[in-house]
Amino acid sequence: MQRLVRWPTLSWLESAKVSSGRRRIVYRGPLSGSRLQLHYGFDGWQEPIHDVDFEVSERGTAVAQVEGLAGHVSLECAITDGHEWDNNAGLDYRLWIDFDALDSHLHVSGRGSGQLGLRSFLIAADSAGMRGGIVSWPEHRLLDRLALSEAGLWPLVWVRPGETKRSELRLRLASGFVGIKLHPTGDDYRADDPALDPYIDIAAEMGVPVACHSAPGDADPDHIRRLAERFPSVPVILYHTYLGPREGRVRAMRHAMEQPNLLLETSWCGWRDVLAFVDRVGAQRVLFGSDAVADGHSHYLRDPPNVEGRETYNQGLVSLVRALGPADARKVMSDNTRRVFGLDIDLAANGWPETRSRSA
Repeated sequence: MQRLVRWPTLSWLESAKVSSGRRRIVYRGPLSGSRLQLHYGFDGWQEPIHDVDFEVSERGTAVAQVEGLAGHVSLECAITDGHEWDNNAGLDYRLWIDFDALDSHLHVSGRGSGQLGLRSFLIAADSAGMRGGIVSWPEHRLLDRLALSEAGLWPLVWVRPGETKRSELRLRLASGFVGIKLHPTGDDYRADDPALDPYIDIAAEMGVPVACHSAPGDADPDHIRRLAERFPSVPVILYHTYLGPREGRVRAMRHAMEQPNLLLETSWCGWRDVLAFVDRVGAQRVLFGSDAVADGHSHYLRDPPNVEGRETYNQGLVSLVRALGPADARKVMSDNTRRVFGLDIDLAANGWPETRSRSA
């Protein structure tokens, strides 16, 4: 079945693969009129700041041409009609220049603008240039009530060994869920518990990955590695890489170097740590994730900074993308999530993205 990725308030008209110092932006927000103008800068609002007028296209959509893209990684912007501003609830908008970013680790549980609401996610995603991502929540019924596909979200089946019915797992994986989520810490079991094996057998059979919370105790990377060793054909993602002291991240990296079906996810890791992950295990086995929207609509820009108390996601990602270079940044920020979770996403020539999931 084919479905659309969400249409954000701002998006590129041309594919990110177009190599040029100029590209056009489409605006679908609440403002309109003949004085509509794009106010923009690059790479975290670095000077100089520019303004350009929108023109109404044949489709009735506001389109503006942005110059000077060469040498930059992100576009930051807001829109004005001469009287009012659309600045995404005070967080501004971001577009990545060389790729369409996906967040491989997300949580939502309601429709509104509360801390974990879908509306909060949409504001946060626009502030960080995220086109969508992979979402999970312990109670499936809450996800079932949400228009996930319209928000660009693909859900995971939250599995509790001995409690989750295997028939439900099969049904959900056959109807658009794209993998399994394990949280040994929250659900009180070890990540290498043999009771997980019947569920991972189904993951192997249906060709989906397993994302596992990685932290001290029951979710230790040593346990997760043992699970991965029993199922070498199943990609096993260490969510957070390791949510704890640095030595745990070192062990997680070592396990990933030695066990080829282990992958590292980056939530709550500083950008220099992510660079080290790529250096040790390769760009093709590192997935960007943020644990949004745990900090609400300002998740990617929280003040005080929420990534190890030193940086915001938006700050760190500009540095990371610059350091990685276009090819590796595209893998970490987008392509790996598409590949590992089986998301078939193509950008049409008119800028509207279409996707095909495993349920096609």
